[in-house]
Amino acid sequence: MNWDDAITDAAASDTGMRRSNNQDSFTIVRASSAETWRQRGHLFIVADGMGAHAVGELASKLACDNIPHNYMKTKAGAPAEAIVKAYRDVGSIIHAKASANKDFQGMGTTCSTLLLLPEGAVLAHVGDSRIYRIRKSRIDQLTFDHSLVWELVRRHHLQPDEANLRVPKNVITRSLGPDPSVEVDIEGPLAVEPNDVYLLCSDGLSGLVSDPELGAIAGNFHPKEACRYLVQLANLRGGHDNVTVVILRIGSWVEPDSAQDVPTQSSPADNGRTAGGFKSVLAGLFRGKGRAQAPEPVEEHLYRTADCPVSEALVDKLGELTRKVQAAAVEQAWSLDWTALTTFRRKETEARSAGNLRGALKYSGEIIELLGKAARFHRKAGGPAGVT
Repeated sequence: MNWDDAITDAAASDTGMRRSNNQDSFTIVRASSAETWRQRGHLFIVADGMGAHAVGELASKLACDNIPHNYMKTKAGAPAEAIVKAYRDVGSIIHAKASANKDFQGMGTTCSTLLLLPEGAVLAHVGDSRIYRIRKSRIDQLTFDHSLVWELVRRHHLQPDEANLRVPKNVITRSLGPDPSVEVDIEGPLAVEPNDVYLLCSDGLSGLVSDPELGAIAGNFHPKEACRYLVQLANLRGGHDNVTVVILRIGSWVEPDSAQDVPTQSSPADNGRTAGGFKSVLAGLFRGKGRAQAPEPVEEHLYRTADCPVSEALVDKLGELTRKVQAAAVEQAWSLDWTALTTFRRKETEARSAGNLRGALKYSGEIIELLGKAARFHRKAGGPAGVT
């Protein structure tokens, strides 16, 4: 990557349908100068706090406030060394607070960090919040879940399907706080390509939205739109936890021609242009003279991977979900912009009939957002959820 490469990013966080407060946090810190970029790059974090009352909220906030500060101020050492030190420093802070106050017992947080650097992408990770990459209609999970389910599968004690049925999914085996000298997973540097999309999220999203769905939506829409659609999709499916997502695309976003049919096997690369453009390429050539070559990217560890095209099956699946929720909204008299919903439904049907799958998915996303917000308002007002 280069200092002046374009990055398009967005983030969203929601309490969900059942929680009264949000224990998730996120932060985005762009390098303020070319020198800072060369040394420490850009930083993106998602953290999911744990603990009774508001201590989980405090733990995730401590991570998102202090890790970037400690990482950026550490002048010595490679980025991987500096981010590990920042994690452990914050882990010690959380551990000390939990030890000093009995009300803070059990305080901790997951934390997943993406660093975009001249040599590529470096990931630091503790817990079960995830970092994904979407590239050419394929989604790769780049982080290992530090959960009991994943650990039992890794040690060959259970098969994945068996573990998902027999083991609680919310048992975390590693987090910041309980152990002041926590082991931090480091991945990378991984090669970065134009139109790559990275998605960071808490388990409130990944637990309710499948990898192919995450990839199709994040890979084919502007990050702001994708964040809106994904958060409310999780809410429509129950929203049992806080939902947080950060999405970034390498390169500028160019909206595809809405009149053009989108192939079933569409690629995120079809929807954008090369990051930085002609000027960026020229600048990169001049910057490369007299400067040491960046380290070669390391072998990638893809912990899970799946195809994520915009398919007829996906469009039909989300259409079925929204029609089911719409029926509940009518029955329970939700407060809803019915005119907008009718318009989006008509456009969704027209796009689907024309074979424009991306267009149909876009209007499904708008319907999902309308229904998701209405469901959340209805639930908070004391009515039945009306969702599955």
